[in-house]
Amino acid sequence: MNIDLNALVSLVGTLGAVALGSWLTARATARANAKAERDTLGIQFDAMFLAVAELRAAVEADRVLWSNRWERARAALLAAMTGLGPAAFVRGSDQRQIAAILGGAGWFLAQERTQTKAATVSLVPKLAAVAAAAAPLLRHPSTDVQEATDRFMAAIFSYHESRDTTELEARAADFGSAVRAVLDPPPHRRLSRHRRRQQ
Repeated sequence: MNIDLNALVSLVGTLGAVALGSWLTARATARANAKAERDTLGIQFDAMFLAVAELRAAVEADRVLWSNRWERARAALLAAMTGLGPAAFVRGSDQRQIAAILGGAGWFLAQERTQTKAATVSLVPKLAAVAAAAAPLLRHPSTDVQEATDRFMAAIFSYHESRDTTELEARAADFGSAVRAVLDPPPHRRLSRHRRRQQ
């Protein structure tokens, strides 16, 4: 049997070129997909921090306007003044004056309570925005990102109640570190060795 050596070399060269081309294409596709995933994670990270910043601003505004002790003292003082106003115009027994005081103070406190509840309810969309921003991060392939997001969410919901920023900031730092580890993965060993040699 006579084998054409040139045809055999040409066939091996063609197969090698096809295999190399396929490998290069697969590698380029994998790199492009990894970059797209990192870009998506960066967008999700930004959305999460924006939602948390908006929530913190709303919680702080709620605290300043409604929830601090000075505002509660102001509300009590205004309720007393509102109650005393109608009592000054009521003539007759002490019972009528007391009823006028309580009626005026009750009206004021009811208005104050309605506004406080409305302010608290206004936080619900902010919490929903945080939950919506966290949802894709909780499904991320990296378990570090999932766990850091879960802990961050727990800190966010406890912050809404306690207003304590210490735990929230610690969990935010953990979350940021977990996401950065995925966004900026360490270079391959071969590449880092090559860079060290060049330096």
